[in-house]
This record gives sequence, C-alpha cells and structure tokens, in this order.
Amino acid sequence: MVKFTKQQVETLAAIADAIISPLDEKEKSSLYQEEEGKPLMDTTSSIPPEALTHYLDFSGASHIQLIIELFQHLRPDQQEQIQTVLNLLNTTPTHFLFTGHYKKFIELTRQERQQVLLRWKASTVLSPLKGLYATFTTLCSHAVYRHSECPAYKVIPNGYEGRDPHCSLHPTNTIDRLPMLTLEEVEKLTRFDNIIVGSGAGGGVTAAELSASGQSVLVIEKGVYYHESEFQWDEKTGIENLLEAKSLLVSEDGLSQVFCGSTFGGGTTVNWSASLKPQHFVREEWGKKLGLDHFSSPQFSKDLDRVYERIGASTLGIKHNKPNQILMDGCQKLGYPIADVPQNTHGQSHECNWCFYGCRNGIKNGTKVSWLKDAHEKGAQFLDRTQVLRILIKHGKAIGVECLVHGQKKIKIYSDRVVASCGSMNTPGLLMKSGLKNKNIGRHLRLHPCVFVYGVFDEPVEMYQGSILTTVSNVAENVNGDGYGAKIEVPTGHMGFFSALLPWRGALEHKRNILNYRHFSPLVILARDKNSVGSVQYNEKGEITFHYELSKEDRHALEAGLVRAVTILAAAGAREIHTVQLGVDPFIFKKEEDIRSDHPRFEAWKSKVAKYGLPNHGVNTFGSAHQMGSCRLGISPKSSACKPTGETWEIKNLYVADASLFPTASGVNPMVTIEACALHVSRNIIKSTQPNAHL
Repeated sequence: MVKFTKQQVETLAAIADAIISPLDEKEKSSLYQEEEGKPLMDTTSSIPPEALTHYLDFSGASHIQLIIELFQHLRPDQQEQIQTVLNLLNTTPTHFLFTGHYKKFIELTRQERQQVLLRWKASTVLSPLKGLYATFTTLCSHAVYRHSECPAYKVIPNGYEGRDPHCSLHPTNTIDRLPMLTLEEVEKLTRFDNIIVGSGAGGGVTAAELSASGQSVLVIEKGVYYHESEFQWDEKTGIENLLEAKSLLVSEDGLSQVFCGSTFGGGTTVNWSASLKPQHFVREEWGKKLGLDHFSSPQFSKDLDRVYERIGASTLGIKHNKPNQILMDGCQKLGYPIADVPQNTHGQSHECNWCFYGCRNGIKNGTKVSWLKDAHEKGAQFLDRTQVLRILIKHGKAIGVECLVHGQKKIKIYSDRVVASCGSMNTPGLLMKSGLKNKNIGRHLRLHPCVFVYGVFDEPVEMYQGSILTTVSNVAENVNGDGYGAKIEVPTGHMGFFSALLPWRGALEHKRNILNYRHFSPLVILARDKNSVGSVQYNEKGEITFHYELSKEDRHALEAGLVRAVTILAAAGAREIHTVQLGVDPFIFKKEEDIRSDHPRFEAWKSKVAKYGLPNHGVNTFGSAHQMGSCRLGISPKSSACKPTGETWEIKNLYVADASLFPTASGVNPMVTIEACALHVSRNIIKSTQPNAHL
C-alpha cells in the first residue's frame, strides 16, 4: 500500500470538493425553479428538510479518508501514477499545463477547479486529460456514494438505506453451513484423487460430478466462505468482501474495467441470477466451424438441460421490477424482440436486488447451495482463504498443488489430478506459474464489453428495488451479420456504481441527478466481442494486469445497441435520456412536448449519439462482468491452450473447467454454459480413470 503525502491528500480533497460540492444559494434556488429542461422530479415537501440541507451543503472532501482508502486498493503502480499527477498539479510550471492557471491546483477556487475538470472532460487534443477526468470523477464518486453513511441516502423519498426496504418481506431458505478445513486439518491431509482450484460455476460442477463418481475431492478457494446469513446489504462491504481486486481491476490503458467474483462460489455468488443457454448460432460456430463437435451434439443439449434442472432455472415466479417493465414496454411499442430471462431460483420470486453482493435469502442457486452442496454430501472437502501458488508437476503429469493456507503456512497437497477453475482472469496465471509455456495461455480474452444508458421518468422507478435482470432484448444481437452484435439487458443500480457511471457534468448537475436518483432507470448494452484483442498478464507480484483493445466491429455492435437502447427509453416514456458519452449531453423532453421515439428533436439528438459513437476516452469506462476464452479449447496446441476434453495440451492430468475454456465469447451471461462445459470436462476426467482409457 502506497502512502499519500499531506499535500497529495489536500489535492485529492480539493478534487473531491470540486466533484461533490456544497451548493451556493443561487445553485440551491435553481434546483427548484422551473428551469427549462432541468426538471427535479421530487418536491422539497417529499424530502426531509434537514436531510436536504445536509446533502446540498455536503462536500466530497469530508469523506477524504474513504476516497484514500479506495485509491489504496488500486495496484501500487496505479497508485504511483495518481500520486505523480497530484504532485504535478501543484508543481511549477507543470500545473499550468494541466489547469491553464498560474496558481497551484489547491489554490484555485471551487468554481475554477470545477472548470478544470470540465476542460479535461472536453479535451480533444490530450486524451490523457480525459483519462484523468474519468479516474477522479468515477473513483471519488464511487468511494463516497457506496458508503452507507453518505448523506445522499437520506434525501431519497421513501428511504434508501443502501438496501431494499422490502427485504424483510422476502422468504428465506434455510441453508446449512458448508464446513471449511482448518490449518490443523490441512496439515494432516494425505492425498486426493482430485484437487479443484476454484469454487465457481466450473469448479462447483466438477466437484459434484467427481465426488458422485466415488472419487475424493478437495476444493480450494482463495476467497472467503460466507454463509448466506453473513452477506451484507451494503455496497461497500459487498464489493470489498466478494469481488476480485475490490472491483478495481482495470486494463493497462484504463479504458476497461472487469468485475469478477472472489469468494466461495465465485461468480455464481455475485451474479444476477440470469440463466441463459448459448444460442444455436454460437453452438454451431463452436461445433462446426471450430471443429469442437461436442458443442453441436445432443449430449451438450442434455448437459444444458441438466444444468437448468439442478439450479432450478426457469421463468416461473418472475416478477419484473420497474426497470425491466420499462425495457419490455419500450420494446413492445417499437416491435423489438423482448424475452424473459430464466432465473436460477426454482421458480421462487426473488426481489431483493442485492444478489450482486450475495443472496442473503438463499433463493439464488449458486454453486454454494447446489453443486457444492451435492459434492459435500458425497464427501468432498473444502478449503477457503487459500492461495494456490503453483501446480506440482512431475514427469509431465500434475501431482498436486503447493498453497499458502490462510495466509500463514505453505503446504503441499498431493493428488492424481488437478482442475484449474479459477476463472478467466486467474486460471492463466496459475498455469503460467506452474511452468506451462503454451503461447495461447492468457491470450484470446473475451469480455462482453458493455456500456450503460439511463432514462429519467416522471414517476418513481426505484431501480434499487425488486428483481434484477429478468428481461433481454436481442434486437441488436446480429448487427454484424454473423451472429455477433449486442444484447440489451437491465442491470442493478445501487448508488455507488450509479454515481460513478453517470458522467459528471458539473457539481450542480451532479447533485440534481442524485436528487432524481429514484426516477432513473438503467439499461446495459453488452457486445458479443468478435475480434477485439484481449490478453491477461501478471506483474512481478503476481497481480492481474490485462490488455483489451476494442475492435471496429465490436465497437459498432455496442454503438448499434446504444442507439436502440435510447430509442427504447424514449418509447417507454423517459423524460430525460443520459448516455455515458462524454461528448453528448443528455436529451430532455420539454414539459409541453409529447414524449415519443419519433419526435424530430429526439431524432436529431439520436443522430448525435450515433455520430459521436463510443471512442476511446469518450466514455468513463467500458465495463465487463463476463470474462472468457483465456485458456480456450481447440483442436490444436497452435491455436488453443486445452484439448477438446479440457485437459491442457502440455501436462497430463491437468484440466481446466471454467469460462477460460470458451472458444469464443458466448454471447449470453456465461454461467449456464460454464456449468455445461464442466459436466463435459468431468465426464472426460472420469473416463480417463477407467481401465484402458484413451483420451
């Protein structure tokens, strides 16, 4: 952890104060005037007066320790880059190059500091300035608004305490705690038939299948096991406890950010319950074009059905929240395709909107309460808080692992086989640290890059309540004509991420948007990336770094999805529409105008959206919660890291079972596909143990 100097802290506080500023009397007055095109949806009578005054006078600088804490979660090299910028902002003559002022940044007035940030945002010559704008506005906002003590929580009519106020009404399933091995117990272990590294969608299924076949299994997870009762309806706690790199896993160029689970149950603990099967054109591409016959076989269809059965995936019991209903309404008015998204809830309604931070109700069937439960009943053992340092290899075969147990002691545990199920961002690193040299390990990373768009409605939406992702529109899924395009779905929208994703356009506009928070309705556009260039690497400390360069075709897919998404929101009746494009101001229907998607003024604005597009540094970030392909299957070691069976080309008895196996991007939320692939890998492992097996 890099320490910040006193002046660096003062400079960062000055930036935070510019972003989340106390409003002066003129600004406060303008909030509630009938200002043209700047509606405030809720009246002062609906907000507690003391809470409103507190928030309008609130400065982000008062939460500087939370901001410092968040910045210190970045990799040390990223922290050092930020410290360099903070130093330059107060160093003669470099501060003039950054600010256009002869005074140091900390000597500027609040209004001058705000104008500096807006100039960075509008910069057309120096893209790094746009990067600075994005870094500071997103991280400062995220640090402040994700914390349960943020004054903004108190100004939301009907209450927003960081959790769904109706959670207490939801049914709660009784879940037994899975036992975790202690250090003392690990020291007494002898050997296993199989060691599985990772407990997510791939690791959970593999553990269940191998245990059911009578083989001994040890599942090792670097994250912490939390019982359902221990999950917190608190954004900051959930992020820091459950996500890789505490959600701050950013590409080398700072343009892309990925989110992946780092807890027992992996991504299935933090996903949004979406349970989609891969579409026919994806299966045909994998099976026929790429020569991986299994994916176009009846057996793979059976595996997908079996996954659905075990996790209880169906559309029964779905209750759409308002954002999902808005997506449905807009699509139906336009004639766009719209469908329900199966949920892994065994037909139970599930409206907590907090599954991104663990399903406290125990309704979502992640691996912890399904496949790993099955594995436990068949004798599998579990070890959490343990980092596998390397796979032990002898005479070209995997024979076990060396791991750091609970951060205390290095121990070697032996086995006949090892399965790497660490996820697409970590499995390549484990293979590399273990001495594998195949050039495809860590390459071919696919992300489903995404961008967001928001509609603001006259009536409250409360996107932080109800079910999360229950609808999908495929209207843009084939815009490139070959099965590649984008899907439009509904994300969760808690205040920390909302405040960071919505571009900052000035302190007054920022606070106006927060006061309108419960009227915002989000959509997310996810591209099935075709030929973007992605790879995973690791620094000298073993920390993840990754490269991702969005291709022309994939950018076009996102842009096509974005144009359709804003059209959907207009058709559904949105008064305002906000994209994440830094160069396109929000569109606002005037009070006397009909809200409709074919309104001439809206059509002209939509043309601006299409023309500006999604250039690098033209959005705060491209996000991704789906990482795939970094150890992909194939028919040759020249083009892939693993055999069609899931075994690595280089080392016998070393298998991979996670999304890193995907030959291409799946085009849908990947959990179901991962689990079906893991059934295939498990079947091959079991076959390999039979007499006269030849795989």
